[in-house]
Amino acid sequence: MDDSTHTRTEAPDDAPRHEGRDSHSTAGPFVLGLAAALVFLGLFLLIDRAWKIELEDRQSAAVAGELASLRTQVESLINGLVHSTIGLAAYAYVHPDLESDEFERVAERIYRGHEDLVISLTLARGPIIEFVYPLEGNEDVVGLNLATHPEQADSFRRVLNEREVVVAGPWPLVQGGYGLLVRAPVDTDPAPDGPSHLVIDEHANQLSISSIALDFEALLERAGIGEQRGTLLLALRGRDGVGEAGPLFYNPHGLDEEASYRHRIRFPGGEWQLLADVDPTHRGTDRPMAWWALGFVGALAVGGYTYRVGTGLQARRRDLDRYRGLVNRLEDPTLVVSGRRILWANPAFVRMLGQQPPVNTVLAQLDLVHPDDLDRLPPNLDFTDTPAETHGREVRICVSQGGCRFFLLRWVPVDWEQGRAWLLTFVDVNENRLLFDALTAARDLQDAMFEAIPGYAFVVDSEGTVRHVFGEACHRQEMAPALLGDTLDQLFPSDVAANFLEMVNRAIDEGTLQTNEYRLDVDLLKRLGIPEHETGARWFEARIRPLARAINGLPAVVWHALDVTDRRELEVKLKTMAWEDPLTGMANRAAMDRAFPRLAARAERQGGRLALLFIDLDHFKPVNDRYGHAVGDQLLRRVAERLKSHLRPDDVLVRLGGDEFIVLTAPLDEREEGLHLAQRVQQDLNNTFEVHTGPGEFVELKITSSIGVAFYPDVGRHLSDLMVAADRAMYQVKAQGHNDVGLAGDAPHNDGRSTPRA
Repeated sequence: MDDSTHTRTEAPDDAPRHEGRDSHSTAGPFVLGLAAALVFLGLFLLIDRAWKIELEDRQSAAVAGELASLRTQVESLINGLVHSTIGLAAYAYVHPDLESDEFERVAERIYRGHEDLVISLTLARGPIIEFVYPLEGNEDVVGLNLATHPEQADSFRRVLNEREVVVAGPWPLVQGGYGLLVRAPVDTDPAPDGPSHLVIDEHANQLSISSIALDFEALLERAGIGEQRGTLLLALRGRDGVGEAGPLFYNPHGLDEEASYRHRIRFPGGEWQLLADVDPTHRGTDRPMAWWALGFVGALAVGGYTYRVGTGLQARRRDLDRYRGLVNRLEDPTLVVSGRRILWANPAFVRMLGQQPPVNTVLAQLDLVHPDDLDRLPPNLDFTDTPAETHGREVRICVSQGGCRFFLLRWVPVDWEQGRAWLLTFVDVNENRLLFDALTAARDLQDAMFEAIPGYAFVVDSEGTVRHVFGEACHRQEMAPALLGDTLDQLFPSDVAANFLEMVNRAIDEGTLQTNEYRLDVDLLKRLGIPEHETGARWFEARIRPLARAINGLPAVVWHALDVTDRRELEVKLKTMAWEDPLTGMANRAAMDRAFPRLAARAERQGGRLALLFIDLDHFKPVNDRYGHAVGDQLLRRVAERLKSHLRPDDVLVRLGGDEFIVLTAPLDEREEGLHLAQRVQQDLNNTFEVHTGPGEFVELKITSSIGVAFYPDVGRHLSDLMVAADRAMYQVKAQGHNDVGLAGDAPHNDGRSTPRA
C-alpha cells in the first residue's frame, strides 16, 4: 500500500532524448516569430497605403473645394462690375446728350464702395474716350483712341461687332498699372448691315461703349488669389477671356501648364482657366516619423512576443508529457475494488476519507455514499457483474471534513494483481452542482421575468429563425408553439422579412442596440395571432439587442416589440391640432408661418408673386348677438367652405381668429389673378347662407366682406409685411363703406353698391 503514494522518477536513459529535443527547440519558435513579424509588417504597409490614399483623397477634396470658392469669388466680383458697366452703358443709351456733370454723378455712384478695385470708369464717343471718372490720376485716358491702341483695339472692335459685354486683358494701362477692362456697348441693337460694315469714325458724335478699368492685383487680392496661398500654387491663363486656348498671364510660382487641378472661371464674353497644384513643401500625405517607428517597434514586439509564446508552449508541452501519467493517477480520489472489497486507494482518496482503508475492506462498510443516492449505484456496492460506467453517476459522498459533497463516480474494468478489478474514480463536482442549482434557480427567475415583460419578445438568429418566444403578450396569446422554429420568410412577406433580417444582422454586426418602428397590416396580424386594432393595422416599436453568446452556433438577437398604435394615433392628433383651426378645420396662423417660406421660394424660382387676401366679415357681431355663438360658429364654417371652393390645392386658407380669414395663394403669374380671386370671393360671400338655429329650424343670413389684397414681393419679402399691408387695405375698405376689395397702396374698388347687411 505504501508504494501507491510514490511517484515514478524518470529513467536516466530518457535524459539524452530530452537533451536532443531541447537542442532543436529554439528553431521552431524563431521561425514562427520571424513569420509573425513579416505578417505584421505586411499588414502595416497595407494600412499605410490605405492611409496615404485617404490623405490624398482628402487633400484633393480640400483643394477642389478651395478652388471652387476662389472661382466663385472671382466670378462674383467680375459679374458684379459687368452689371455696373452694362448699367452705365444703358444710362448713356437713354441719355445720348450726356454732359460731364451728369456722367460724374452716375459714375460716382458706381465707383462708391469699389475705390480699391476700380481704377476708372469711361465713356467713349466713337473710338475716342470722352468721359473719365475719377479724372485725377486718369488724365492720360481722356482722348485715347481705342481703335488704334495696340492692346485695346481688339476688345473695342469685339464690343462693337458682337454688341455684347467683353472682359479684356489684363493689359498695361495708359494711366499706369496693370488692369482688367470690362466693356459694354451703348447700343445693343444688331448693326443693320452686319459687323463688316461698321465704321469707326473718330469724329463720330455717338456714344459707343462704356468701360470700367479694374486694378488686376486688387481684384486678385479681394478674390483671395495671391502669392501666399498656403499649400496651393496658382496660375491664370486666357487673356481677353479666351480660356484654355490662351497663354498664362498670371503665374507667380512658375507653375507648369499641365497642372493637377483646373477650374473654369466664366464671365460674360469669355472665361479664364484657373490652374493649381499643391506646394511640394506642404504635401498633406506625408506620414510622421512616429508612424514608421510604430511599425518597426510593432514588428519587433509581435515577433518577440510570438517567439516567447512559442518557447513557452514548447516548455509546457514537455512538462505535460513528463507529468501527465502522475496527474492522471493522483488528481482525483481513486479506488481499485474487486467485487465489494477494496484492493487499493490513492493518497487523494485517503485525504477525502480521512483514513487509510485496510485492504479487503468491504466498501459498503465505510458508509461512503449518502443513503438517498445508493439506488443510483450497483446493489450493495458490488461491481462484479456491473457494466462499465464511463460517463459517471452523480452521488453525494461523505468526506472527512464533515457533510457531503457531490462527486461524479465512474468505474471501468482494469487488470490488477489479483486478476480483473474495477477502477473507481471520484471527480469532485460539488462546485459545479451548486452552480447548476444556482443557474436553475436563475433560469426559473428569468423565465418568470420574461413572461412578465410587456409586449412581444423573441430570440432570432442571424438566419432569421425564431429560437425563443417570451413576453407577456406572447404568453397570454400562446404564440410560442406557432412561431418557434419558423423563419422570418415563413412569417412575413418577402420584403418585410428581408427588412427585418437586415435589422437583425445590423445589430449583430455593430454590436449595438437597434430601434425601429414598423406597421403590420390586418392580414399579418391574423396570421401571427395578434388581435387587430379598431383601425385595422397596428404599429410596433422594436428594440433589437445582440446577444453575447451564440444560439445553436449562430449569433442572435433579442427582438422586443411593443404595441405603440395608440401612441402613434395620439401623436397624429396632436400634430393635427398644432396646424389646424379647431372650429373650421382650416389652417391656423402657425401653419401659414410654416407654408410661407416654401411658397415664397417657389415664387422666386418661377418669377411669379404671391397674393395675400385679408378677409374680414362685415357686421358679423350682430349674428352672434341675435342668434348666439353656436349659429355664429356654423356661419364661420360655411364661410370657410365657400372660401375653400375658390382655391387651388396649393393655396392656403387660414382662420386668423374671430371673423377674420387670410388666403395665401401659391405663385401667380400676374397680379390680376389675385385681384380676380378676391373679387370672386367677395361676390360669393354676398350670397345667402342657410344655417341651423334649432330642431328643424333654419335661417337665411346674408353678410358681406371687406378684403385687403397685398402682393409678394411688391410690398415686402416678409409675411408680416404682407399682413400689415393687406390689413391696412382692408380697413381702408371698411372706412369707405365695407363690402369691397382694396389693393395695398391703392384706393378700394367701390362701384357705388350699397353694403348688404346680415
